Amino acid sequence: MLWTDTHFHSGEYLPDFERYTQEAGQAGVGILLLCASGAAEVPLAKAAAERFPGIYYAAGIHPHNAESDQDFLPCLESFAEDPKLAAAGEIGLDYFYDFCPRSVQLKVLEDQLDWALKKGLPAVIHCRDKADSEQAYEDAYLRLKSFAERGGNFVLHCYAGTPEFAEKFAALGGYFGVGGMITFGKADNIRELAKLLPMDRLLLETDAPYLAPKPYRGKPNHSRYIPLIGAKLAEIKGIPLEECAGITTTNARRLFSKIQPSGEEEL
Repeated sequence: MLWTDTHFHSGEYLPDFERYTQEAGQAGVGILLLCASGAAEVPLAKAAAERFPGIYYAAGIHPHNAESDQDFLPCLESFAEDPKLAAAGEIGLDYFYDFCPRSVQLKVLEDQLDWALKKGLPAVIHCRDKADSEQAYEDAYLRLKSFAERGGNFVLHCYAGTPEFAEKFAALGGYFGVGGMITFGKADNIRELAKLLPMDRLLLETDAPYLAPKPYRGKPNHSRYIPLIGAKLAEIKGIPLEECAGITTTNARRLFSKIQPSGEEEL
């Protein structure tokens, strides 16, 4: 049974990255997508992907860094032909914190979507809004609609928007990242979204070291917890655990086409 973690960050794990990947592999998580969200992280992610066969990486400018890192966009070109670069990301909009002016976030997102399309890369999308607003989702939808109409594809990382927007994004062919929040006691909205969306649109992710699933909530997350997230999704969908692992890994390979066929590159 092969699991895939389609979104994690290295962070505190870099000093002992070999142990991290070994522990993930022992849990059956053989494919990992390391999301590098800024100028400082991309070279480190590339180095990790070169060292470990089952690790791929995404490169992009996070909306929190849209203002400080916008000059880094031309530098992404030097990574574009890397066979282990599987996506543009984590990119998007964050109107919850608003660390950067929204006009800058929008421009940097548009530029990165154009770059992803040019390079044939899917996009890993961060979209977060304030509790009483849907403006970030509306702004993201308009840009992803244009992206999809031009042949692009994407995953909404840690999606927590409304069912209505979920259906709109799904109609564009988008995927949805299911993470540790699906196990949280009060996250009924996340479980309802998982129930609503078809299995062929769902990916598993940890967002490690953030958002650890129960019973590890409040502690550093880890890719080895993917089977716990998968077990909750399988329960909601009423399918065997093995089927959940197989479908979500197949979905990941479909979206991230640079991931090698089964057995060729796994941890």
